[in-house]
Amino acid sequence: MKVSDAMTHNPIVVNQNTPLTEVQDIFEKEMIHHIPVVDDADFLMGIISKSDLNLLLDWGTKLNLKSSQIKNDKLLSSNTADSICSPHVMAVRPEDSLVYCFEIFRENYFRSLPVVDDEGKIVGIITPYDLMVAAFTK
Repeated sequence: MKVSDAMTHNPIVVNQNTPLTEVQDIFEKEMIHHIPVVDDADFLMGIISKSDLNLLLDWGTKLNLKSSQIKNDKLLSSNTADSICSPHVMAVRPEDSLVYCFEIFRENYFRSLPVVDDEGKIVGIITPYDLMVAAFTK
């Protein structure tokens, strides 16, 4: 099987200049864990995990402290996606095999891989969960 058989097509992406407040909203509303970041020409330039964003938040966030929320709002509204995205992203192509993806996940402990076309534009995203679904339903 190929990546294109199991990937999520047309994933949610953000532009490099997207404020982190919007990134946080996407994570909360869409219940996803990774968001690819694209530049102004729609080329993949990085990826943000929900963990990346959570590491920025004030310690008092878990206690719902008002002072923490104020601090978080200022921090998130004054920074953009490119400030916290992981810039060195391993990506796969739609025609790559699922076995190849499995090896990447196993060797690197990644939890998602952007899928790009020949030009480097994002066309999908694949996760270990997608591999499990493909293995047990196809």
